[in-house]
Amino acid sequence: MAQEEEFTWMDSIYTVPPPVGYVMPFDTMDIIEAASSSFSPWTEDALDEFDTTGVLSSEMLEEVLINYDYIPAVSDEVIKDRLIALEQDVPLNYHERVRRFIDFFSVKRRAYTLTILQRKNIYFPMFDRIFKEEGVPTELKYLAIVESAFKPRAVSRVGARGLWQFMPRTGRAYGLKQDSHIDERMDPEQATRAAAKYLKFLYKYHGDWELAIAAYNCGPGNIRKAQRRSGKYHFWDIYHKLPRETRSYLPQFVAMMYVLNYADEHNLHQAAPDYDIPAAEIFVSQSVDLKKLGDQIGVCEEDLLLMNPKLRWGYVPGGVKNFGVKIPESRYKMFESNRDSILAKIKYTGQGGNYKDGFYYHVVRRGESLGLIASRNRVKLWELKSWNNLRSNTIYPGQKLKIYGQGYKAPAPKSTASSSSSRSSVTSSKYHTVRRGDTVGGIARRYGISASNLRKWNGLNGNLIKAGERLAVAPPTSKSSTTSNVTKKSTSGATKYHIVRKGDSLWEIAKKNGVTVSELKKWNNLKSNSLRPGQKLKVKS
Repeated sequence: MAQEEEFTWMDSIYTVPPPVGYVMPFDTMDIIEAASSSFSPWTEDALDEFDTTGVLSSEMLEEVLINYDYIPAVSDEVIKDRLIALEQDVPLNYHERVRRFIDFFSVKRRAYTLTILQRKNIYFPMFDRIFKEEGVPTELKYLAIVESAFKPRAVSRVGARGLWQFMPRTGRAYGLKQDSHIDERMDPEQATRAAAKYLKFLYKYHGDWELAIAAYNCGPGNIRKAQRRSGKYHFWDIYHKLPRETRSYLPQFVAMMYVLNYADEHNLHQAAPDYDIPAAEIFVSQSVDLKKLGDQIGVCEEDLLLMNPKLRWGYVPGGVKNFGVKIPESRYKMFESNRDSILAKIKYTGQGGNYKDGFYYHVVRRGESLGLIASRNRVKLWELKSWNNLRSNTIYPGQKLKIYGQGYKAPAPKSTASSSSSRSSVTSSKYHTVRRGDTVGGIARRYGISASNLRKWNGLNGNLIKAGERLAVAPPTSKSSTTSNVTKKSTSGATKYHIVRKGDSLWEIAKKNGVTVSELKKWNNLKSNSLRPGQKLKVKS
């Protein structure tokens, strides 16, 4: 019987699967799968089997002391009282799922929790300062552990990055710039401020901190959907209608907040905590190789990378203006005293170093569009097409696109007009050869024009077109007139009009025409992003 009890105890603590929705980040990896968005192979049944409170009985404590670190047994009542004592603005409700995660972090994964205790002093002071400035509860800082295990370069399978695991679109919405060399989602301070603002928005939207935390994981739309399906409004009432990973998200937050605050009571002691390196910022307007910079000022490359995680490849690209680079505060005076000589020795000369000084390549990923790539790299859509000899907006994953930097004079687009066409009184600037399966609407969308204009320019009475037929996809121009009913020439360039169709958005219209949303709003005196079908929008080249 004693043998059977011993096996049960060992199995419960060391071999049971973790709670559903959790995947342990590996300390040896620079880029990890973030816990909040990763797939878990464990089932709800497996979670139900994880129960350390029942197996850590007093009879077994003697064997624990002999063979393993002492792991105190803590009752549900004690945990409930401690959560009540901890609670401030964010509710810390006790639930069996919360208990399971408390046991997971304080019993099964003690080494992981000790690692978190080691790192917390690097980031918590900064979290507290920014959250107070932004007016959100400071206890929300524990979400960063659930998101990234305090790893600023963490990346999830779906492309979320940084301490706060921002998706690209949400990151841009909160001011985090991203391109192929610099990603501000991985900058701890910038990402933390963005996270504070996003959490504040989610709280205003839901009016409940538990729901705001859950929405940070799955989005406010999924919270509303769960509320509609259940007819209820609080987190634990809609729990079973939430996405699988979101069910574990709030319990992990509560459990980690509890374990870190009551680490001593669970015999978790971190004797060698890490602290943030006091930093100063230098500003440069040239490329900088962090390894060369470290050699010049006597700092290891690893520390400089840790202080500047938003530099994706370990160097500052050329063509920047007053770009901030963090170095240890103790090296600041030495750098400024020898600034010119140091800057002359630390330029990046490796692969990709001509970024913004010449051209670089972007490899198309699944789901990307030409407009999105142009926007991310701060170039015009028509420029991107011209540099890569693209006749349409069609691209495919793995395709290599050439992009010229801001400090480089790119070649002028190739002229397609022949000498004979230039002598013609009426010419068309561009044509499309109809292929099998093409439609009038599809061709119009591809070139960012309306179907009615396409029919008008080509004398079509309906939507019937044939493979091999050559269609004009730009308005005809005439020497005898300086204006047309579609395009007006002015000293500031050509102006055309877009008729808003159902489902159109300002972003899509801007993308199709190679302009920005702010320009569209300025040209049309728009104060919001709202559009109505039939509305006529002015678009300048």
